[in-house]
Amino acid sequence: MYINTFQYKPEHVDCRLCTEYAGKKKGCTAKTCPWLAERIEAGVVGYKEAVMETFPRNVHTDARLHTAIRRFSGSLFLTAAHYQRMERMKVRQGYRRRRDTPAYYAAMYLLTANEDISTRAANCFCRYGIEFDYATTQDISPHNYTLLSAAKDIYSDGSSVALNDLAISEVVDTLAFSLIVNALLIARYGCSVLKISEKEGKE
Repeated sequence: MYINTFQYKPEHVDCRLCTEYAGKKKGCTAKTCPWLAERIEAGVVGYKEAVMETFPRNVHTDARLHTAIRRFSGSLFLTAAHYQRMERMKVRQGYRRRRDTPAYYAAMYLLTANEDISTRAANCFCRYGIEFDYATTQDISPHNYTLLSAAKDIYSDGSSVALNDLAISEVVDTLAFSLIVNALLIARYGCSVLKISEKEGKE
């Protein structure tokens, strides 16, 4: 069995090597970067670019996306405890190639965001995936119910969850929206986005 260990590095994704690059004066001619996933893996993409290149721009979501960008503090994790909870869950579940999709980790990211939802969703994680019916929802807060619902949608439908459905601040609070944006980035690009530590890219 051959295991691909290749990983993109900054020199592999230099924009000057791209067919969409038209020289110093014109720069990139593409409307959106066609190699964003590879550049994220190489560690040259900042949080702002990842968000603005990934999600469609419209009057319903623009303001909330800019708020999510302003809130970025150098990590997609809410706190150090959030990171530790997710890492412990990954160790507890071990590795299964067919199960461990980007959508799986995106859901795990949301379901470990705080201690309460982590406790409520602990029994959902099983050998072959996530069983949301095992979540404890009695007296759950609106914030955590939003995260639970988003995790279920992302896990079942990949990265196709529409942000337009989340744009109403009265329904989805600002913190939940930011976390869901991050989860959608994970679902689309994998766990490499969790390494983003700068608001602006390095290029």
